[in-house]
Amino acid sequence: MKDESSRRDPLFTTRLLVGLWIIALGAIFLAGNLGWIDTRQAFRMFLPLVFILVGTSMVMRPANKRANRWGWVFIAIGSWILLNKIGWIDLNFWQLLFPLALLGLGGTLVWRAFAARAGAEAAPVVDEHSEYIRSFAVMSGTELRPVSRPFRGADLSAVMAGIKLDLTDARMEGDVATIEMFAFWGGMEIYVPPDWTVTSKVATLMGSFVDKRRPTSTVPTRTLIITGFVVMSGIEVKN
Repeated sequence: MKDESSRRDPLFTTRLLVGLWIIALGAIFLAGNLGWIDTRQAFRMFLPLVFILVGTSMVMRPANKRANRWGWVFIAIGSWILLNKIGWIDLNFWQLLFPLALLGLGGTLVWRAFAARAGAEAAPVVDEHSEYIRSFAVMSGTELRPVSRPFRGADLSAVMAGIKLDLTDARMEGDVATIEMFAFWGGMEIYVPPDWTVTSKVATLMGSFVDKRRPTSTVPTRTLIITGFVVMSGIEVKN
């Protein structure tokens, strides 16, 4: 039996953060209308504080290591912007955002390339009649629909592009398959059969991962794991 403390909700929940955000907005507007503060100056400090608050909520969830790491990134961004606003740092963070984004994008692609190569070398021999899908789209659109051979996984990357993967008629090799994805200023749509259940391990940064599957009475017999990183992009799963 699990300890009672392990079942407690984290201190900083989404509901609490939204509530604090609304209270802060109300306090700023009220103080500004009463002439106590300069509303424009207060809002200049509000954005970095939001970054710090969101980052803190992510750090306070040690069970989710991916969210914990990105929490420190949010705290660093918010702290940098705040120190710049009060004049302690002369270099504006937004002047670094674009080159940092390019460095991060390039580094991620290089890391994924080496990781995929190492995984391919270490992976056991698989059935040559099964299908592993690889797609890399840049400023373009790609539609994929594997039906001829059993599906055993995919590696999808979209940079300012869109990818549509239709698996509704696919047969999964085994009981579990994994899709590795990376999206930067792009979007992906993944269609799955009604008897597949989907597990998301996707990390998002200014992006979204939405499960739009309709309820079905079909008993799930296969599991599709979706993992990866999404930056300023949208991912949708449908059936």
